[in-house]
Amino acid sequence: MGKRYIVIIGAVLLNLAACSSFKSDHDKGLEEMDNGNLINAINLFTKSIEANKDLASSYNHRGLSYLNMGDFSLSIDDFTSAIELEEDAVIFHNRARAYLEMGLTENAFADLNMAGKLNETDLELLLSTGYGMLDLGYHIEAERVFTKALIIDTESMEAFNGRGNVRMELGDNEGAERDWNRAIEISRKTRNNQEI
Repeated sequence: MGKRYIVIIGAVLLNLAACSSFKSDHDKGLEEMDNGNLINAINLFTKSIEANKDLASSYNHRGLSYLNMGDFSLSIDDFTSAIELEEDAVIFHNRARAYLEMGLTENAFADLNMAGKLNETDLELLLSTGYGMLDLGYHIEAERVFTKALIIDTESMEAFNGRGNVRMELGDNEGAERDWNRAIEISRKTRNNQEI
């Protein structure tokens, strides 16, 4: 009797060890994406979606893979599916990038605007959103986003520079100069701290 229990316990332990090293198709897809194997990544994200149609992250990452391959239409489809599952600032921002690649500037702006509204804390996303709005010519909205970024990080050289660019476009030369001077100060301070 004792040997039988040991064999059963051993089998259970082997199964547990196998499960702990198991990687989902989604995780494998992320690895393939990181390694630049986009077709493999797309196939793995597709398998992940087939297993669970409610994984916004798999749609988002498959969309990113399509975006990086230059298939903007399929990337927009996937980002849209992800947004239907989860309204996330990053996904809106990703879809805006695809819209920009297709020359659909109004759609890109709408998504950048939504990303800016949904995001309150991600400085890099706010900066990217602000520069995207600036490039599209939505200066007032871009100024609002850069100001929001400066609330998060009062020492953001990129936010001061971006807001300075926007203010120049709006004809506020004094405001632009103040922001650019502040960006230069922060840059010098950062450079001096790195030299120490």
